[in-house]
Amino acid sequence: MCSMTYTATGVALLMTGGGASLTAASNTSSSISAQIAALQTLPAVTTSIKSPTLLEPAWLQQQNAAEEAARRQANAPQSSVVTYSVTTRGVITASVAEFKSQANATLNDARGWSKMGVSFQEVASGGMFTLVLSEASQLPTFSPGCSAEYSCRAGQYVIINQDRWLGATTSWNQAGGSIRDYRHMVVNHETGHWLGHGHEACGGVGQSAPVMQQQSIDLQGCGFNPWPLAGELWSTQLGIKKT
Repeated sequence: MCSMTYTATGVALLMTGGGASLTAASNTSSSISAQIAALQTLPAVTTSIKSPTLLEPAWLQQQNAAEEAARRQANAPQSSVVTYSVTTRGVITASVAEFKSQANATLNDARGWSKMGVSFQEVASGGMFTLVLSEASQLPTFSPGCSAEYSCRAGQYVIINQDRWLGATTSWNQAGGSIRDYRHMVVNHETGHWLGHGHEACGGVGQSAPVMQQQSIDLQGCGFNPWPLAGELWSTQLGIKKT
């Protein structure tokens, strides 16, 4: 005789015969425990499996590199070209070729106005400003505000006094400045006026002088400095705002 009953662990088949009975469970508690234990080992197995390394094809690498380069170029500050011509006035004994070469090197030096994202290009004529190497006595002919003692800026003219170009000034020389650094300074200073700057004062004893300070006359306790300070990197002439 047999009968079927339902238990908490599954379906049991009860067989009776000859005074004896046999019960067989289709899903016993011991078999379920074994299955659960097997499942618990799966996380350890899966974590030991490393993901395969997927290599981008060459064409995709090139495309990604090109897109990244385009993004960098789009985000980079745009460079402006400032053109200028060079001339002389009066009797010139200094080397004009050296004047042109050193002035251009100053204007495009990484320490100078080029930090605003501009470059300076000499042209034969028709430049945005005219750089002049002038005999000292000729300075007042540009403007009543120019003296024969120092360099000057008048309108589109950036005028370098030949005497200062050749010998700097007493103030500069006594501070230990070199003639090459003075030439850097005077070109940057007078070009700075064309860019839209007025004169600055020494910020404090021992500090570097602003390039727009009248370092040819008096250092005011500052150290001589041929290059524009970070706070001077702006230009109303070029529409570059102070940052």
